[in-house]
Amino acid sequence: MGYAPAPTSLQPLLPQQPVFVVQETDGSVTLDNGIIRVRLDATGRLTSLVLVASGRETIAEGAVGNQFVLFDDVPLYWDAWDVMDYHLETRKPVLGQAGTLAVGTEGGVRGSAWFLLQISPNSRLSQEVVLDVGCPYVRFHTEVHWHEAHKFLKVEFPARVRSPQATYEIQFGHLQRPTHYNTSWDWARFEVWAHRWMDLSEHGFGLALLNDCKYGASVRGNVLSLSLLRAPKAPDATADMGRHEFTYALMPHKGSLQDAGVIRAAYSLNFPLLVLPTPGPAPSTSWSAFSVSSPAVVLETVKKAETSPQRHTLVLRLYEAHGSHVDCWLHTSLPVQEAVLCDLLERRDPAGYLPLRDARLKLTFSPFQVRSLLLVLQPPSTYTP
Repeated sequence: MGYAPAPTSLQPLLPQQPVFVVQETDGSVTLDNGIIRVRLDATGRLTSLVLVASGRETIAEGAVGNQFVLFDDVPLYWDAWDVMDYHLETRKPVLGQAGTLAVGTEGGVRGSAWFLLQISPNSRLSQEVVLDVGCPYVRFHTEVHWHEAHKFLKVEFPARVRSPQATYEIQFGHLQRPTHYNTSWDWARFEVWAHRWMDLSEHGFGLALLNDCKYGASVRGNVLSLSLLRAPKAPDATADMGRHEFTYALMPHKGSLQDAGVIRAAYSLNFPLLVLPTPGPAPSTSWSAFSVSSPAVVLETVKKAETSPQRHTLVLRLYEAHGSHVDCWLHTSLPVQEAVLCDLLERRDPAGYLPLRDARLKLTFSPFQVRSLLLVLQPPSTYTP
């Protein structure tokens, strides 16, 4: 379900700076929405990413981002399972051809540029770099036709950020891993699992790399790397071969990742709003089944109960995402008859009954705590909206 923001009345949208798209004579393209300014060279690599309000450059001096790199990937034993540290010694940048970058959408609500890249004689890539009005991140929508053997494709972003640790999202929380190889334990973490985002921050500024379906990542020094595709040949010789489509995004930010809304942005990337036609005039007020009062609390799941004898019972699962102690209110527009805490098997907590006050429930969380609720709804015959 993602974040459920506090309900508000529908207000006229504040004016947003439109997206400007400019292609220079050297083939480079600049996208600017007033929040971030993106500059791509003629091959599609990222030469500049500026947070407009502060004028802060994000890409490391003399380096380029959105750099695809190819590695030899030959494990000692288990082809599809193991990734060995010595693959890092075989790094080969994939270089594009100048002049392949072209403007896609010419600005306004959305601006974009796209390019083609030949990864090898057998594999190719196409990518559209998209910047939307009012959006704090730039998206890289990527399509790959992948036909390789024992190769590993990654994309790198050298950041103008210095920190001994990077942060990676895991389910219902996040953890930190070193950006250096000072010890053998550090070296063993050359690849880190990550869900929707990873972040490298120093005091007051940081860079987040978001994605919609990749799970391997790393930060070494100041270089953020996202693992994209492998090509194992055992036990399935055709594993991962063929067409792939995925999106990653880059979000520079002031302050901490929590205060900057990195977690919310990652949810937005993974669960974009759906626009559906509706009969009749547009409603004059907004409606939300649920909302939470704190940005630190995520309403992750809403589902029908599996074990409750009542037919009209829902299960809600929420978690604290910032790593903090927090009290929050869960507001609902549904006719709740009873609310009680439960465990992951949906068994009621005898001491977990929650009083409903003005259609709100008060919840308390410790860092990264997961809470599950059973909500018994009034039967439809007794409820008048």
